[in-house]
Amino acid sequence: MKKIKFGETTKLLLTEEETLFNQGDEGDKAYMIISGRLTVLVDNVRVGSMSDGEVFGELALLLNQKRSATIVSLTPTELIEIDKNGLDKIIESASDNTKKMIFQLCEALSKRKEFQKVPFSESDLMNSLNPENELITKFAKQIYHRLDHSTSHIE
Repeated sequence: MKKIKFGETTKLLLTEEETLFNQGDEGDKAYMIISGRLTVLVDNVRVGSMSDGEVFGELALLLNQKRSATIVSLTPTELIEIDKNGLDKIIESASDNTKKMIFQLCEALSKRKEFQKVPFSESDLMNSLNPENELITKFAKQIYHRLDHSTSHIE
């Protein structure tokens, strides 16, 4: 793993099959994928993958939890590192209602079990996101999608 610092921004470069972090690790960063593809492992079982534009690792920061999955690069991957302060600034740009919905989604995602319901409808989320900036909208929709399409997860 190679780290490149540009002012306050840190870029990470992963080679193929390189582990970014392991399930159970302390989480002090979230990440946005610039390019590449990552696999998600829970209890050493592949449960999904992620690619360009996706943000992940936010649960550990927002909920002060350990990492809920192991993340391994499938291809050479370029990431932007987001620290707690940076993620807080992003979240603070949202309305109070949208912040509440984001935290509800994160809490449900961190505890999800097979066939758990999303705490509100997609239309409720979309109505709340209507006046929000593009980053918050994308972030909230992505968390909703991950919860809505998940099957099972560790507690």
